[in-house]
Amino acid sequence: MRRTRSLLAVVTALVLAAALTACASSAGGAAGRTRDTPLLAEELDKWSNQDLYTIIQRNRPAWLQSRATYTGMGRQEISVILDGVLQQDGYEFLRGFRGGDAREVRYMGAADATTLYGTGMSAGAILVFTKR
Repeated sequence: MRRTRSLLAVVTALVLAAALTACASSAGGAAGRTRDTPLLAEELDKWSNQDLYTIIQRNRPAWLQSRATYTGMGRQEISVILDGVLQQDGYEFLRGFRGGDAREVRYMGAADATTLYGTGMSAGAILVFTKR
């Protein structure tokens, strides 16, 4: 009897854990858009006359949420990397770049951006790949 209750408790705990995991993994929104979901050419072409800042703001607003960090040298905003090259004035660069010229846009977290591109990426990075 006692063993049956223990087994039932374990099974119940596993089912509950599986249900919670499933709910947590689908929290990306109705369209399934998360920080890891890139903006691809098909989606960017719909907004081809808009600047990238506006496109990101409307389609992946979490990428632009305030993650700016304060360092000893002042506020550090998200970095923008165009075809592997770091751009100055990240947000202003995005405002001046047309969405129709991009093939893909992705968000990269601070740890990954720092690993790939070096220090100064503590707010993360937005990677822009052009159509060439």
